[in-house]
This record gives sequence, C-alpha cells and structure tokens, in this order.
Amino acid sequence: MPNRVVLGVVATILLSVLSALAAAYPPPPQSPGAPSSATTSSIYISAEEIATTLKQSIANNVVDQPINAIDVTSPTAHRASLALLRRTQPETAALIHDRVTEIYQVVEGAGTIVTGGTLTDAKETDLTRVNAGPSRTGVHHGGDSRRVGPKDVIIIPAGTAHRFSGLDGPITYLVYRFEPRP
Repeated sequence: MPNRVVLGVVATILLSVLSALAAAYPPPPQSPGAPSSATTSSIYISAEEIATTLKQSIANNVVDQPINAIDVTSPTAHRASLALLRRTQPETAALIHDRVTEIYQVVEGAGTIVTGGTLTDAKETDLTRVNAGPSRTGVHHGGDSRRVGPKDVIIIPAGTAHRFSGLDGPITYLVYRFEPRP
C-alpha cells in the first residue's frame, strides 16, 4: 500500500478518535462573554526524530519511550501524544488504560495482539510518565487475537484489555495516545 494511502488512513482514524473524544467529553458551558478556547500550536515529529528515539530505546533497553505530546484545548481539553514502543518478548500480563485511547501503527516486526476480554488479579499502575494515565495490569482472559505486521494499524479504546501474546522477533510500533482532561 503506498505511503500516502497509509497516511490517509491513519489521519482518518485519528480524526475519528478525536471526534469520539469530543462527543464523549463535551466542553463545560462558558459564561456569557467568556473568551473561547485558545488554539494550540501543532507539533511536527520528523522521521529522523523517530529513528533517533528507536536507536536510543534499543541502546537503553527501553520498551515505552514518549517522543512528544501536546495539550489540546479546543474543542475539548485532552492530551495527544506519540510514543515509540519496541518489544522483544511477548507480554505475560495485559493492560487496561482507564482513560487513554491508543492507536498502534506497526513499523517493524510481526506478532499476535489480543484485544478485549477481561483481567483478573488486576493491579493499579500509574503510567502517566508515558502519557498512558491510570491503568491496570493483570492476567488476560478471552479477547480477539490478530496477526499484525508492518503498516498495520490497531485502535484500542480506553478500557480495553490488550497485549502482545506472541512475537516473531522484535516488534516496533508507534503509539498515538489520546487522554481527555477533566
């Protein structure tokens, strides 16, 4: 699939997620005469910056490395961020992010991802440092398994259990995270 088509699909998905967040978390009513929300500057993340982050992640054995984030105040308050993840082994536990919706875009490698289902023995964990917010980790039961590889995109809504149950080798993927702000 040509890069422009992939980017178009990702852009459409991102707009859909932002629209869903806007619908789920409408802005508070403003008093008459109150100023409207200020627009937020955009962030550009170059391919070189992503490649440098990957190189540093491999050298430092870091799994989840935030690249950049932006607080967005219009039409609703939320944080949008981009992280690069690289896994070398399947995950033995699954995660549920309480408030953060994630979109995975596989860059390199392949494996099996399981989404949905339930967690038992769930333990709370704070993943705010990587822009994933309050989360829970535990033993994963059920869900849908799918093989994924380069250029595949997976949308994981907030509250959905997820993990890579099998890998063919190292897998690298970009994670777009969206967290509504109170």
